[in-house]
Amino acid sequence: MSCTQVRGIVRDLNTFTTLTQPLYVIHTYILLETVIYMIHFEEIVNKKLRDIIVYFTFKMKYLTLIRLIKLIYIAEIYSIEKFGRRLTEVDFLNYHYGPWSSEIDSTGEILSGDDILIEFDRTPQGYDASFFKPNVDKTAINLSEEDISILDNVIKEWGLKKTGNIIRFVKSTPLYKNSGFGELINFDEYIEECRSVLVESDNKILSGVHEAIEEYKKGLGKTFETKDKLLKHLQSL
Repeated sequence: MSCTQVRGIVRDLNTFTTLTQPLYVIHTYILLETVIYMIHFEEIVNKKLRDIIVYFTFKMKYLTLIRLIKLIYIAEIYSIEKFGRRLTEVDFLNYHYGPWSSEIDSTGEILSGDDILIEFDRTPQGYDASFFKPNVDKTAINLSEEDISILDNVIKEWGLKKTGNIIRFVKSTPLYKNSGFGELINFDEYIEECRSVLVESDNKILSGVHEAIEEYKKGLGKTFETKDKLLKHLQSL
């Protein structure tokens, strides 16, 4: 089936004005969008994002798509603050209910039926939602200890929080507030800010900088005679 044929089916759905089950239309659209995505990209799945989604799914109960996206966004912030780097390269947009990622949404749909399963159900509050659940007893992931520590911290602090509380928190973050509705949330400035803080609080890096300055003052310049050598030295600390 080609992309044109799939889009034709999507257009045909607009003619069904007498349907009495709106969930059917919503679910059909989701499935068709996923098919289009898969046709365009053979290797669509970001392996690290896959591992993060699977990890959260196996570690948490009552994990909805909305909660998953917000938790990954929080994990991004935690990773930047602790390590000066993002957890993933996933794009997040500023929407009414906080940061949204179509890549997380689409990746989850593609993974469903493998190690995880997405089931459509109602929340205790009566809202329709996509629930992420394990589909096998065991799974394999390839995440670093640093990444797992970030995810575990998010689960510990937010895993039992109500969805409304999570949404209020992510909407209160400067990254979200500094972006307009529908705009891409820019992490770059926050990364630079956190890296500066990390450098200032790292005694090993500070001592390395002071050592470089002293060598320069004394006219030695052997270890740090070029900018590249200085950077390599600091990176090795």
